[in-house]
Amino acid sequence: MARSELLIYGTERGKTQASGTKAEEKVKEVLDELQLSYTTAPSQQHRDFRNIGHIGLDIEVKKSDKGTIKCNDTRPPEDVFYIVFLYQNSGKSSKNKPCIWFGTGDEICYGKMDRDVHEEQLEFALNETWKAHLVEVKRFNAETKTNLSTYPRRNWSVNCTRLSGKVELDLEQ
Repeated sequence: MARSELLIYGTERGKTQASGTKAEEKVKEVLDELQLSYTTAPSQQHRDFRNIGHIGLDIEVKKSDKGTIKCNDTRPPEDVFYIVFLYQNSGKSSKNKPCIWFGTGDEICYGKMDRDVHEEQLEFALNETWKAHLVEVKRFNAETKTNLSTYPRRNWSVNCTRLSGKVELDLEQ
């Protein structure tokens, strides 16, 4: 597949999932062209393509117009391979050319974490903050005299602007 065929445009009119679906369709097209077997994840679950070629390879496809991807409540796992499409917003001019990046969950997080130490320290710090936050949420929910309530969830984001090894997507290629 030529690089120009990988070029799809970013979010238009606030429809973020539409351009993300286009990115997933491009990866599906390549996997099908290579005649690799795989299963796909149900909607809104990570590991978009699972057990590729029956070797246990899982791929997560992400796209971003602004250089940051959202992983929601799942930190990028080290055993997942990421394909990240980085676009400029279709409504704005940018000095950055559209590009694609390939790598593991640890690479996208910029280095390996010593999971036993760092993750434990992070969990402790988050739990302390979380407890205070939940007290405020409970207070809000108790004081609100409507059917509306809230429950926050953790959100992992990755700044992709510093990733090395990006492949530029150029219309002329």
